[in-house]
Amino acid sequence: GGLAPDPVLARQCVEELRQRLRRVPDLPPWRGRQAAEDERLLWWFLRDRRLDVAESAAKLERCLRWRCDFRVDRLGPELFLKELRARKAYLHEHADVAGRPAIVAIAQRHNVLERRLLDSCRMCAWFMERALDQLETVEPPTAEPGGEARSATEGPESREPVEQALGIFDLRDFSPLQADLEFAKFLVEVLYCYYPGRLGRILLVDAPEVFSGFWDSVRPLLRHYASLTEFVTRDEVRRHYFAPGHMPRELEGW
Repeated sequence: GGLAPDPVLARQCVEELRQRLRRVPDLPPWRGRQAAEDERLLWWFLRDRRLDVAESAAKLERCLRWRCDFRVDRLGPELFLKELRARKAYLHEHADVAGRPAIVAIAQRHNVLERRLLDSCRMCAWFMERALDQLETVEPPTAEPGGEARSATEGPESREPVEQALGIFDLRDFSPLQADLEFAKFLVEVLYCYYPGRLGRILLVDAPEVFSGFWDSVRPLLRHYASLTEFVTRDEVRRHYFAPGHMPRELEGW
């Protein structure tokens, strides 16, 4: 987000990207629909790549092929029941104060010696899909008759569309048993390549000193996404991110 481009340029970029994708043989669909026909999707990837059509096309094609190979559209809880029952992660029932859906992960419930990597990865992708169900994706801007740019979401009762989710990692009692670099690499790839920009903020809550060594390995993988992370306390999450009574239960200390 953040770009307010000329509507003519936006339209040109969307059309160029559409034509590029139409020329790609055997391109998998996006959630049951041809990606080239989904202008919101095209505009999202263009914004992520700062309107570079070639980069957007390459990134979107890679995303679509991964979704096909990983069978994202067919993921369901039955494929990772043990992970789900352990409540290692969940989509919180309440949005944050900015209206963003929140994905919560509890580090101490994850054990690198006991987990099956594929199950953890499947659950991760499934929760990103469930968050995506709750997120909006705006259309490319159109030009007003007077020549001014107008967002497709603007109206008499316009509100800021919620295009990004909040990620919360509860790091209390983090130990080497939770230092799962293989899964962390998958998570970073998912956030950077397949759901680019969909987490607007990542909160690292009450991280103990032992986490710093693991963070030194993970942070470079995040590249510029590292700027989205913030080390916070539970009290800061309560004061700045959730309305009273809407905090994730674990962070309330229950």
